[in-house]
Amino acid sequence: MQSTVKILGEDYAIDCAECDTRRLEDLAKVLEARLQGFSGDAGAMRRLVLVALGLIDEAQATSAALARARMEIERLTDMLVEAQLQAEPPPEPTDAPERGRVSALRVAQGRA
Repeated sequence: MQSTVKILGEDYAIDCAECDTRRLEDLAKVLEARLQGFSGDAGAMRRLVLVALGLIDEAQATSAALARARMEIERLTDMLVEAQLQAEPPPEPTDAPERGRVSALRVAQGRA
């Protein structure tokens, strides 16, 4: 499928999948906002626009991949922590007479 986008008054026909048409239009809007004030010969601008569209698309795709990777790392970390908590044996009960005593008092009495 071929999609046509308008950037700085010029039409650009770009081959893309039907599902990518909306994304291409969004990229074109972002690029047009960034290119306001640029001018030059038509051939150079055409090359600039096509390269810039590719770079913006690549940057956004990389950012999305990083976000997915962060989410996966967090999910795996949570699973690891849960597994470690389940694997830890419960704390052993302490002797009732010793419970609540402060070891510093024993040191003060010379029985440390």
